[in-house]
Amino acid sequence: MTSLLSTRSLTLSCLVLIGSVWAPTVQAEGTLTLTIVDAASGQAVPARVEVRGSDGAYHVAHDALRYAGDCGMSDPGSGFVDEAASLARFSDRLAIENPYTRSTQFYSGGTSSLRLPPGPATITVYRGPEYKVGKAEVKIREGDSTHREITLTRWVDMPRTGWFSADDHLHIARPTPEMNAQVSRMMQAEDIHVANLLQMGKVSDFTIAEQYAHGPRGHYQEGQYILAAGQENPRTHFLGHTITLGAARSHHDPARYLIYRLIWEKTAREGALNGFAHVAWPHGSLLDPGSGMAVVAPHDLLHFVEVLQFDRSSYQHWYDLLNLGFRVAPTAGTDYPCGGQVVPGHERFYTRVDGALTYAKWLQGVREGRTFVTTGPVVDFKVDGQDIGDEVAVDAGATVTITGTVTFDPEREHVAFLELIENGEATNRFSRVDGSASIAFTLRRRVDESSWFAVRGYGVRIEENSFAEPILFSALQPTTHLHSAAIYVTVRNGSPLGHGLPARRIAKAYLARLEDLESQLSGTNAEFLAASLEAPNFDAVPRATLLDNRAALLQEIETAKTFFKSIAGEAD
Repeated sequence: MTSLLSTRSLTLSCLVLIGSVWAPTVQAEGTLTLTIVDAASGQAVPARVEVRGSDGAYHVAHDALRYAGDCGMSDPGSGFVDEAASLARFSDRLAIENPYTRSTQFYSGGTSSLRLPPGPATITVYRGPEYKVGKAEVKIREGDSTHREITLTRWVDMPRTGWFSADDHLHIARPTPEMNAQVSRMMQAEDIHVANLLQMGKVSDFTIAEQYAHGPRGHYQEGQYILAAGQENPRTHFLGHTITLGAARSHHDPARYLIYRLIWEKTAREGALNGFAHVAWPHGSLLDPGSGMAVVAPHDLLHFVEVLQFDRSSYQHWYDLLNLGFRVAPTAGTDYPCGGQVVPGHERFYTRVDGALTYAKWLQGVREGRTFVTTGPVVDFKVDGQDIGDEVAVDAGATVTITGTVTFDPEREHVAFLELIENGEATNRFSRVDGSASIAFTLRRRVDESSWFAVRGYGVRIEENSFAEPILFSALQPTTHLHSAAIYVTVRNGSPLGHGLPARRIAKAYLARLEDLESQLSGTNAEFLAASLEAPNFDAVPRATLLDNRAALLQEIETAKTFFKSIAGEAD
């Protein structure tokens, strides 16, 4: 027995000794302190940051900015409202799971601190498309502190030329004014100068992404960065989702929810701008706003359409409105975070503002059509020296000079070509040559009838396609989009836009939509439509609301049909 115990003791002692010799050594982490500086101002600035350690993992600073988004649903990427979602809609997170870069990132207020494993680490810093991406490598030492300062430089400075970036579609709750500073830093990190925070509604609930105030009391400005409350309401999938910017107060009419005109008349009197969201979605999709446009457009209450979103663009609805004679501006927005987007401003638009930036001046710039939409590139476009949104008056048969330039960061974008658009048709195309960072053209064009001109471009987002396994045939396939608003050339003593053959063709197409909408609302089908809209994961329009609004909506359709018949030459 003694011998056996001794043997066991010896064996145990050997195992302990072996364990002590072969136990892996745990290296103490090091600390990285990071400062992000704007080269022009020399000041620390907010930015979006990605840090990858020697372990191959992405690390988030413990003092990262908390960021927010509110869709009123349990699964923001689903696109549908979930009635069972938690009432605590305001989310508060640190880590950004970016589907485009396939990495984990975080927002820095300008200085950040991280604990990292020893060894080489890589740092990548983003601050919107006007800044070059900041990159650095650093060696983290065990148990030691390392500081790195990254200076961000611009490849273009649009505010200096009077152009300011905006996202017209952000669902970020601001239940109290105390949230302003936090949300503003988040927008500054993406270099979004005008952030429109949309309170979202449906018939029974207009509190999603709730704003503490609308109108001037809901404005917050730090330097050249503005937060403003707007609304995405009313919104139905068979008439489209609407956006209102700049109203003096929030507007909600559950009893007459399907009669969009009634709310838009009120908001227009307050100096607000009204538009349709999700115009970038294909015709016939759940979010296609064409039928709603056909009903509301004749009342001349439509000021903008959201033509760029979800990494896709669609311009035909907008072209049709311009050819009908409506002067409507193109805008862009991310629908953050409801469309699965995790980066506000991924799609954005610029507005030209005269003098110091204020929200009132910005609204006026959009109203005047001084905009262009983009995923990064910037444009300069003129007709006879007049800028985007302007009007040029000429005699019939006159020749105008048209110039256009698109400029971009070739490390992030490859703009393949630029097109000149005349009355909705591409008449000229100019491709990128010699790997240049711009495409430019000058041409002369004879004008025999009143027309509108614009430029558009397409390409590939290099940085977001540089994966070992690219996202092929996916809604997240990153592409480059660019489109200017129109410049109008009016022929003196000639017919204005909206009176030619294109307008008659478009009017007939709108009449077809309106007649189809009438059939959807017919007596027997109205019950079917009501049942589908009432489902909580669709529009959540109560059956009673549709049936109560049916007669008034049919009258709206009849009024619109009369308008379009007059254009199509089919007046009774």
